[in-house]
Amino acid sequence: MFSYPAACDVDEELLELVTMAIVGCNGERPCKLCPYDRARCTLVYLRKHDTFEQLAAGFAIGVATAWRYVNDTIGQLTVFAPTLTEALTSHHADGYVLLDGTVAETDRVAAEGHFSGKVRREGVNLQVITAEEGKLLWLSPARASAKS
Repeated sequence: MFSYPAACDVDEELLELVTMAIVGCNGERPCKLCPYDRARCTLVYLRKHDTFEQLAAGFAIGVATAWRYVNDTIGQLTVFAPTLTEALTSHHADGYVLLDGTVAETDRVAAEGHFSGKVRREGVNLQVITAEEGKLLWLSPARASAKS
């Protein structure tokens, strides 16, 4: 196995924001990667959809460590997410919002309720509300797809 550098199209301001979120929530547990690299690891996962095995190789950490870093960081970022009420009341009254849903593909083949008969694949249901110009206002938590 070998690691290699790879480019990831992420804004430096976003990388700094995620790093600061990690620093602000950092516990006493020692970490193999510094907060900046944990932020990079998470953003690579979210942006490029690399597997945990690829992340582990690229950042010279274990697969379980990559999984923990990504999931911990995503959990820390949820404090910045608005509630549904906040999202709807923050939008100007003259405009309108768009509501749409999609099935995000997953690899939970054996998990009950994750098969969507409509799109014929494993996945979770996501609901999205955007402003008329496309700005993301709210994203629902992932829910099991409806059975069919």
